[in-house]
Amino acid sequence: MIREIDADLISPDKLMTSSDMARLGCRHCDGCSECCTDRAEAITLDAWDIRMLKEGLNYSFEGLLGSSLITLRVVDGVILPCLSVKEGEKQECVFLQEDGKCAVHSFRPGICRMFPLARIWREDGSFSYFLQAGECRQPDGVKIRISKWLEYPNIRAYEESVREFHDALTALRGEMKKDLSHEEQVRLQRQFLEQWFIH
Repeated sequence: MIREIDADLISPDKLMTSSDMARLGCRHCDGCSECCTDRAEAITLDAWDIRMLKEGLNYSFEGLLGSSLITLRVVDGVILPCLSVKEGEKQECVFLQEDGKCAVHSFRPGICRMFPLARIWREDGSFSYFLQAGECRQPDGVKIRISKWLEYPNIRAYEESVREFHDALTALRGEMKKDLSHEEQVRLQRQFLEQWFIH
């Protein structure tokens, strides 16, 4: 999901790579689960996330949809898969268990792994991580290397995949802004979903 961030408010010394250390607040998912509730904003999934969920749960893309674990939503003008939310006032992530733990922690989506970090993208397709001040309610963050925090066995492969997906998504968003027929928009959206999520 695109969030408008005033880049002038993020000083260059606050931008980090996966090899940098950061003071992260939640003591590595100790069960507080505050970030897994009040999910009014959809957790958008990328191709890597969907692949991990498909492999971890042994579901096809259609199976994830059919089991209501993910939904399709229009996000910034493009139809994308998002994590489902349980019914009820708390708007909890569908994978949040009663004990406050994540049912898919070992193969959880990238946005969940990053939190309370986020990414800022540059026009050339590169990105940096930055700490979202005040997002995590746990005080006294633990200093940890970002690559360790993310827990990907091959951080370089993950980041390259994220960049490739981002480039394709940016290109699709550009196409969708053109004066296209409804049929052409549907064709482009279906083609993107099939290429990046279904196959």
